[in-house]
Amino acid sequence: MFKKLKKFYRNNRIYCILMIISVICIMVMGVSVIVYFYNQLTTNSYGSRLENIDRYDLGNSLNDLENFYKDQTGVENVSVRLQGKIIYVDVKVVETMNNEQIQSLATSSLDKISEENRGFYDIQYIFARNNLNPYMGAKNSGNTVIVWTNYTYDTESTTTGTKK
Repeated sequence: MFKKLKKFYRNNRIYCILMIISVICIMVMGVSVIVYFYNQLTTNSYGSRLENIDRYDLGNSLNDLENFYKDQTGVENVSVRLQGKIIYVDVKVVETMNNEQIQSLATSSLDKISEENRGFYDIQYIFARNNLNPYMGAKNSGNTVIVWTNYTYDTESTTTGTKK
């Protein structure tokens, strides 16, 4: 048996060397994939973005923010939640509220969160109105202003047309 392998190696030396290299490469790739996925399972999904989050305690700020919206006229329902370092503010307003009123409402709500926390947390606003697309805005932790989606709704136009 050993003589047959030796003869096979002498006759097909290049193919044997290439096969050994191929097997070694496949083993290295397999180990790399296993190590990659294992590291993904053991690390935090937010990475290092949540470092020092314990220094920025929101306390009652989220409740104050929710109560602020509940006290406003034109607000039907509000939900405020914290996920990672993003504060999500979902507000359902009456459909007669225009974009300028929504923007001033959101801007005035920033006072319910301390300046230090506004510099650490991102804030995402979603204002929903019946029969209209949601009006969305976001404030990045590094910015001082809210950036709004480029959204306009023309109540004057209609979608009816004539067929030719």
